Amino acid sequence: MELLLAGVIVTAVIFAGSNGFHDAALTIGNAVVGRALSARWAVGLAVVFNFIGALLGEGIAFVVANHIIHFSGAPEAVLTCLIIAFGAATIWSLFTYYLALPVSSTHCLIGGLLGAGLVLGFNVNSAETMNSVILPLVLSPILGFLLSWALTLLLSKVFASSPPKPLFRGARMVDSILTAALSLVHGVQDAQKIAALVMVGILAVETSGGSELSVLDISWPVRLLIAAALALGTGLSGWRVVRTLSVRMANLNPLKSATADATATVLMYTAAIIMRVPVSLTFVLGSAIMGTQYAGRRGHPRARFVIPVAGAWLLTIPAAALLAIIIGLVVRLFGG
Repeated sequence: MELLLAGVIVTAVIFAGSNGFHDAALTIGNAVVGRALSARWAVGLAVVFNFIGALLGEGIAFVVANHIIHFSGAPEAVLTCLIIAFGAATIWSLFTYYLALPVSSTHCLIGGLLGAGLVLGFNVNSAETMNSVILPLVLSPILGFLLSWALTLLLSKVFASSPPKPLFRGARMVDSILTAALSLVHGVQDAQKIAALVMVGILAVETSGGSELSVLDISWPVRLLIAAALALGTGLSGWRVVRTLSVRMANLNPLKSATADATATVLMYTAAIIMRVPVSLTFVLGSAIMGTQYAGRRGHPRARFVIPVAGAWLLTIPAAALLAIIIGLVVRLFGG
């Protein structure tokens, strides 16, 4: 059993690292493209604030750990479920990174968790999963698009007569602050979910199974471990996905970059602190970027990049779930 718990911790750390590697550059991409920050300073800022954010909050953790899968029964089954979920989520995350497609690590993890839970016979709380997880993940990008579109129209009218040079200088200053805010909330959102599931594994071993597991607290060693893994992945972050969202898909100036980042910041903090529901920074930010492109006459998103991005948004949860089911069936076949 200790070996299985070690497997949960290792796969969780790998997933947290891949999360930072895949997603974290998105928090700084607009600022770098808009020349608000140099790439080196932006990455350093993201590492620090992702680490700090990963140590804060627990509300989202409880939703993911307690309200999606009813973890009960043999601890070996619980630990195996978690390993499969983290493994499937990591594989899909790295595969989409190879394709230079933005993908939500939240979508990956939820899909992997649902698939692993189903194949191993755990009960899925369908109503709670729909209300607290699926709906926020689906609706938040739509809200991001609408809010960004409206804000871009408003700012374009307010600053219509302003000279571009001082306007863009001010927008870059604002965007540098928003980059730190986005990195902080990225750590809050993504680290909580991973740490909570690690705690499920620890509780399974400590209680030796039986009653349903419920996470009430996240220990500091787990927080620090996941925070360090997320920060390390952030420091090694690649730029393939950033080029898709902030360069190939859209035509951004500093004002539009700041507008998209401001929209994403408002929605992410609302979800994390007020509503305490998991949402995807990747797709909230991506939809906010699209909103800036449809507002006004200049520039629209390039369809050949938008369509694959939308496809990743829709397919990630079922794809990660299917991958987890396949892995789970193989484990059951050879593991007995």
